[in-house]
Amino acid sequence: MVKFRLNRGQKKRLLSIVSGGGLFFAAAVLHLFHLPLPSALCFIGAGVCAGIMCVTRAARGILSGNFFDENTLMTIAAVGAVLLGEYAECAAVMVLYQVGELFQSIAVGKSRRAISSLSALCPDYANLVVSGEERTVAPSELQIGDIIRIKPGERIPVDCIIETGETAVDTSPVTGESVPRDLSVGDKLFSGCINQTGVVVCRVDAATEDSAAGRILRLAETASDRKTRSEAFITRFAKVYTPLVCLLAITVAFGVPSLLWALRIQSFGDAFIEWSLRALTMLVISCPCALVISVPLGYFCGLGNASKNGILVKGSTYIDSLARVKNAVFDKTGTLTEGELMVTDVEGGYDKNELLSLARAAEENSSHPIAKAILAVAENKYTAVESKEISGTGVFAILEDGREIKVIRPEKGVIGTAVDVICDEMYLGRIYFEDVIKPTAGIALEKLKKQGIEKCIMLTGDNSTVAENVGAALKMDEVYSQLLPEDKYGKIEELCRQGTVMYVGDGINDSPSLARADVGVAMGVLGSGAAIESGDIVLMSRDLEKLSYAHSLSKRTVRTVKANIIISLGVKLAVLLLAALNLVGMWAAIVADVGVCILCVTNSVRLLK
Repeated sequence: MVKFRLNRGQKKRLLSIVSGGGLFFAAAVLHLFHLPLPSALCFIGAGVCAGIMCVTRAARGILSGNFFDENTLMTIAAVGAVLLGEYAECAAVMVLYQVGELFQSIAVGKSRRAISSLSALCPDYANLVVSGEERTVAPSELQIGDIIRIKPGERIPVDCIIETGETAVDTSPVTGESVPRDLSVGDKLFSGCINQTGVVVCRVDAATEDSAAGRILRLAETASDRKTRSEAFITRFAKVYTPLVCLLAITVAFGVPSLLWALRIQSFGDAFIEWSLRALTMLVISCPCALVISVPLGYFCGLGNASKNGILVKGSTYIDSLARVKNAVFDKTGTLTEGELMVTDVEGGYDKNELLSLARAAEENSSHPIAKAILAVAENKYTAVESKEISGTGVFAILEDGREIKVIRPEKGVIGTAVDVICDEMYLGRIYFEDVIKPTAGIALEKLKKQGIEKCIMLTGDNSTVAENVGAALKMDEVYSQLLPEDKYGKIEELCRQGTVMYVGDGINDSPSLARADVGVAMGVLGSGAAIESGDIVLMSRDLEKLSYAHSLSKRTVRTVKANIIISLGVKLAVLLLAALNLVGMWAAIVADVGVCILCVTNSVRLLK
């Protein structure tokens, strides 16, 4: 839950509500005891105490050329009620309006804090180590190659690589993952994460602005600049709607009495009192604050919820687009799969553990993904005194006992990725590798289908056999393999002509497709910087269930915004009609305006949960 405290403006508004409400209660008591003059004075005092902020803002708005905001409408209604002798209505207008404004202010503050809390990702200091001595500097002063010391409980200031030490790192501020990661020498730390257990000495790998936290903040700062069609419509609507309402109220207050007087149906004075009250009631009802406040607030709360859950949306317009997605297109490697090879099988009559140990000795000094996969599972039993990597073929090594080991690619015809292990020219066996599917991929795709996604499509540059196997395992609707980056782009362009398309990827080669799709989703802060810049939405972790959560949240946000528009306009039009027919008075107008505002704001704030 997002905690909040009242700011200075909110405290002033609360004070005006308490003072105005107190005087209103006193006036009501005096009215019950049939003391009209003291009661009227208390009602006027309540209106002044509660309405001073509203009147002041209305005056400032008029002086700055903004004649038709909600403060002006409320001020006209309150002053008109006093002139007509309806003192209780004047007080009620101002007190209840301030209650609605305070509630709305608190709601906006909560949603803003949900997003602005991202600023805490960047710590105020870093421990720079120079010639063995430690001194405190601002993270912005660090340069690539500098050595820093990070102690338990400190937030990581910049992206860096561990030189000495090991620790557990809380990555939840950046990725949303709840389980800490155990990291040691050679592992990369990302800024914004929290060092939990051990002291580590690290080498700076990126400048502050290019680190993970810097990229996140840069995206968050631009998010509010991109408005949806709904928000743009509401802004234009309010500018036209408010003057029309004022013109209608003037027509009702002066035009109808003039017409009745001309037709000799009623005297102008009597008609003016009756129809002026109706006009003021219409002004209160027609105040568009519920509409103007709740629609942007709905999107803002949706953005806040997403950011708290490790999903960074670059603008509310992409919430709308994500909710309309019909086709979800995925890159394979690093998106649907882990992006790292793993040993899946060892074939041959030789002892499997022994074969892996021999292969490990040969691959010990190689940085190839196959070598990493073998080193991850094989025992360290032998040492190579000489090793040589032959590009495109494999590795040749001589062990301490003189045996010659070859780990080479098999001849054509082998399905998937594999290597043959040969010792002194004798074939020992074959090791098979696969890029393992992410555990959450299948669950996420199933959820997306249930949420209304019509097709899940995979695009990959991998060979057709591997692609078809992964596609079948994940129940993909369509699979396209052996594609170059330009082929992926062309396929996305073709799909975009058929409906709203979301593309999910994480590599540099995904950048054109991410930019072309209606919604580009970049996977993880660990992904390519180019992909993150090209994407419209960034998942801060590699958990694909975050994608289904983002899609569900976008649909819920859009439903909430549409509901707010329907509730606000529907109730106002209904009460406006009743007021025109003199079936409801000022009190109903007040309840309709403030009540609808509170209802719509509450509906929007639910999105923070």
